[in-house]
Amino acid sequence: MTPLLFMVAALIIFAGIVWWLVIETEGVYLGRRIVIWLYDVYANRYDGIKHFLPEYESWLLAQPILGIIAPQQNPLVLDVATGTGRLPLALLNEPNFHGRVIAIDLSRQMLSKAAEKLQTEGHRVSLLWCPADQLPFLDNQFDVVTCLEALEFMPHPAETLREIIRVLRPGGLLLLTNRIHTRWMPGKIWSSEQITELLDSYGVEDIEIELWQMDYHKIWGMKAGDTIPIGARPLGEILCCPQCPDRLMLEESGFWRCETGDGIAKIGTDGVVELNPVYHK
Repeated sequence: MTPLLFMVAALIIFAGIVWWLVIETEGVYLGRRIVIWLYDVYANRYDGIKHFLPEYESWLLAQPILGIIAPQQNPLVLDVATGTGRLPLALLNEPNFHGRVIAIDLSRQMLSKAAEKLQTEGHRVSLLWCPADQLPFLDNQFDVVTCLEALEFMPHPAETLREIIRVLRPGGLLLLTNRIHTRWMPGKIWSSEQITELLDSYGVEDIEIELWQMDYHKIWGMKAGDTIPIGARPLGEILCCPQCPDRLMLEESGFWRCETGDGIAKIGTDGVVELNPVYHK
């Protein structure tokens, strides 16, 4: 091989590795900061890339959720890794949904886009900038917990899954997605048997798996046990301080404050509660 051909081959291989690390796997093997940075970069174009259609979001997400939890119409919902607010928007557009949605993400720019889309629904949705593996809520706080197209991009997906189940009340509904039909993410993808076994070990029952998209299954389950529905409680009744998780945060003018300490979480001009990080006075 001539030096020129060798250089061309090396450039092609390098470009392929970069494509795999940055585009195909969305930075997951490069660490959490790179994943977040990529989502921040693509936030303004994300909805255009995904081509979300309101009628499909209603038919395939919102209506099935409401059908399963019926007759309850006022659930307290947690959407983990909400992105640009896809799931909250789908639920809030349903006339029979009278609940409240808490939506979290670690991409601040994605949350800014979500805030733009949900600005008329401020009294029924709260956006939180915080990690999925350290949720600022006590156990058993939500009627429904969802996490769509995100677990495979988490640094520790099994631990994150355990955490989101922790805050779901016994008898509450869990909706996840599991990525399929890919050979490009070794160590990040579960088979249907593996995720079923994992969910079972975490106390999830009545697990159902259904094809959703070319690359994803939807996975439904109920947390073992039975408790009274939580209902559409305000954020101030459930938001805990990330630094002392058994203490609530109190809302004040422009920020949230730990009820016993001096931890401060700012509220962005777009209304996003910035728990990443909590500051000190």
